[in-house]
Amino acid sequence: MTDTAKPAYRVLARKYRPETFSELIGQDALVRTLGNALSLGRLAHAFVLTGVRGIGKTSTARLLAKGLNCIGPDGNGDATLEPCGGCEPCRSIAQGRHVDVLEIDAASHTGVDDAREIIEGVGYRPVSARYKIYIIDEVHMMSKSAF
Repeated sequence: MTDTAKPAYRVLARKYRPETFSELIGQDALVRTLGNALSLGRLAHAFVLTGVRGIGKTSTARLLAKGLNCIGPDGNGDATLEPCGGCEPCRSIAQGRHVDVLEIDAASHTGVDDAREIIEGVGYRPVSARYKIYIIDEVHMMSKSAF
């Protein structure tokens, strides 16, 4: 009997999730808008990404988090639409373990206490990244009192 380990199963949406904005299909206007905002240094404090299921809202938010916090291979990079994918912030954001990029599933965290926890955390500066980013997925599922 051999002990060959099978690769861990990954959902197709995660397996084929785009790693750069150039791989993001069907969002040309959004990518152009974000690129203009970055090049002009006029970045909004929040973005609301809406649309039907499966069009890339969460993927776009993660790519934006990588692009804003990417420091490049030399460690001196600025915010970009083409994150390098090799620096520590890019790798840790891609793996979902960056301390300053918090992804919250609002469908399972619907209460007032969850909203208060987010509000309290916003007051602190980023620990190791350029920006502290909150990705609140399925925000429409939060209770009315949480708003």
